Amino acid sequence: MDNINRRMLFKPLAAAVLFAACAAAEAATAEVAQSTPDMVKSFLGAQEADRAGAGKRGESVDPARTVPSRRPEDLGADTERSGVFTPQTGPSRLSNLFEKRRVKAMKGDVAAQFNVGLMYVRGEGVTQNYKEAAKWLRNPAEQGYELAQLTLGEIYDSGKGVDQDYKEAASWYHMAAEQGNEMAQHRLGEMYAEGKGVRYSPRDAEKWLRKAAEGGNAKLQFELGERYAAGQGIPPNAKEAERWFRAAAAQGDVEMQFFLGRLYREPGEVVAQDRAESVVWFGRAAEQGHAGAKLNLGMMHLNGEGIQIDMVQAHKWLALAVAANNEKEAALNGLKIAEARMSEEQIKEAQRLVAEWQASHKSAAKKPDPAQAGAKPDKRVRSRRDRDY
Repeated sequence: MDNINRRMLFKPLAAAVLFAACAAAEAATAEVAQSTPDMVKSFLGAQEADRAGAGKRGESVDPARTVPSRRPEDLGADTERSGVFTPQTGPSRLSNLFEKRRVKAMKGDVAAQFNVGLMYVRGEGVTQNYKEAAKWLRNPAEQGYELAQLTLGEIYDSGKGVDQDYKEAASWYHMAAEQGNEMAQHRLGEMYAEGKGVRYSPRDAEKWLRKAAEGGNAKLQFELGERYAAGQGIPPNAKEAERWFRAAAAQGDVEMQFFLGRLYREPGEVVAQDRAESVVWFGRAAEQGHAGAKLNLGMMHLNGEGIQIDMVQAHKWLALAVAANNEKEAALNGLKIAEARMSEEQIKEAQRLVAEWQASHKSAAKKPDPAQAGAKPDKRVRSRRDRDY
């Protein structure tokens, strides 16, 4: 969360997109029988791409389904811009699958060209090669495959394997954005906000960034809130910033809940101080195991900030913060103050509540606490669909 605090309101979080890898099991499924068509489960979600292509061909298309956001596996690195460039390794079956798709692609099969391009991007069954990826993805992109358009935009945006060309990147992003791809909408909004490959236009930046956030991805909503708060690339709007921060936190992301708790606890320019609201968001994050939220919630119960003084609850949350090793000295000091004001019966009750909470969160306790791991909100958008070709 420290990373968020340092960048909060002044430097929007770098957006990133994660696409699910084509697993070895998928390759095995594809080869069960020679008569069975290849099962395409690309990391970009081949069915969405096929939907775009089918629409161009006048075929019936199933409506897209909402894909929930996932918790961090981290971004590979924000500097990578996207998980699309993370190399993958796999068994020889992937090499066989690549060769089968390449043969089809050379015969003009657009879906196979799309998947060959993806496999070059990811290094699945073939040596990673962005130049080849761009070559194979171009025709599917021109045929209306929105995910081919998005990936080409990423390649030209990053300059991997090709001459970096923001104008070309923006063009491909725009095509995919017009088809409703929320990550392409977000990328295009960023480019208008920064004047990269397109004219600088806060109005257009706001338009596309809002479209992306309206798709429901909490990470994109959070970043839009940051841009509104800082007026970075779009007109500043504190009310809209609060709205999008709340929308993101309401989806259950523990780091965003903690962020909102801190935002409401202290006076600021973005939201009016509201410590009762702060207790609510710290409470939600603490229940999910966030160590920093436990400490803050304990101190607020101890001091009666936004809630009535409750030594039992203060003791409970501060003891849990100590156990989580988060700002241990501050938590221990608060615990000593609480115990000095408590009866023996109250202390025993608090200890019982601690044991009860720990028992109910036993499985979660095996996972590293996001605050301890220095985790930050994951901005990836996952989209995985499958189809037989």
